[in-house]
Amino acid sequence: MTGKPALYRTLAERLAALLAGETDPIAGAANTAALIYHGLPDLTWAGFYFRQGEELVLGPFQGKPAVTRIAIGAGVCGTAAARGAAVRVAEVDRFPGHIACDPQARSELVVPLVEDGTVTGVLDLDSPLPARFDAADQEGCERLVALFLAHFRQAPARTAYPADVDPQSGCRLPLPRREELDEIGQRLYDRLADPAGGTLRGLRGPGGIHLHSPGLSRHAGPLNHYLRHEAGLGERVRELAVLVTARECDSPFIWLAHEPAAATAGLSREIRDIVRYRRPAEGLAEADAIVIALGREIFGNRRVAPATYARALRQFGRRRLVDLVALMGNYAATAALLAAFDMQPDPGQTLPWPH
Repeated sequence: MTGKPALYRTLAERLAALLAGETDPIAGAANTAALIYHGLPDLTWAGFYFRQGEELVLGPFQGKPAVTRIAIGAGVCGTAAARGAAVRVAEVDRFPGHIACDPQARSELVVPLVEDGTVTGVLDLDSPLPARFDAADQEGCERLVALFLAHFRQAPARTAYPADVDPQSGCRLPLPRREELDEIGQRLYDRLADPAGGTLRGLRGPGGIHLHSPGLSRHAGPLNHYLRHEAGLGERVRELAVLVTARECDSPFIWLAHEPAAATAGLSREIRDIVRYRRPAEGLAEADAIVIALGREIFGNRRVAPATYARALRQFGRRRLVDLVALMGNYAATAALLAAFDMQPDPGQTLPWPH
């Protein structure tokens, strides 16, 4: 099988869209299992087990009926849970203590769900082919698990909207009405309303607010598209810059919309928490450290120190540095828009930092 990294990037993008706005982790796990089962070739089973005490209990899955409970440390799933690390098995019959569910299964990949150092479950994949799973599969599934965990991270939840917030739009403005828009506005409306339209939040977010000024929406979309997809910053830099901007502008809505994409781009929980809790960035890769320092100085100090500027210019060059700062400025403008119209996270969605 060729092109695995590209395949997993596509799966991650589709998973982010599936999870957007969902607050129930079981519903999210069900869609995640279905996406993986139908999106990867040569699988007989894909699904979750969630930890309850010293057992793993069967969760949402695709495939034949499976063992309901597995002791921590037993079989491939229990071993991955005990180690807190992924386990790849080329021939399951040769794995000590393997728990046989499907006689057709030959190889297995299990990725643990680790939240704040605690294993809360596992993602389990089975295949009828020996040695079906390699390092690319492990890395791809680890990124999917990271995206899933980032979306359903446990934290204080919002349960109700303020009195002046429209419950359908989640902000102080109502959702735009398609019939009230001109032809161009209706095309923009249809793209935002389409789950495959390429936006993270569709009508229920800054795109919906923009449509109340169709001229602004017409111009804002291409600029955002250029900065996100054509500026050549790369996924990792782009999503880190968005998270830094969201944190420094105190915009939980932007953070919650982009943290799954940041996890997909390879930003670890450690890096995301450095940004989330404004921790020191020493020891990070140079590009990551520069993006964090630059955002903190732009929005926190209102001035970029000469040494920080020199590092950023050396790392990114003139054109990419201009685009990087413009990206941050674009999301700062979005944060201002969201603040003015009090755009709310979804009810029950977890807040990214204490308020």
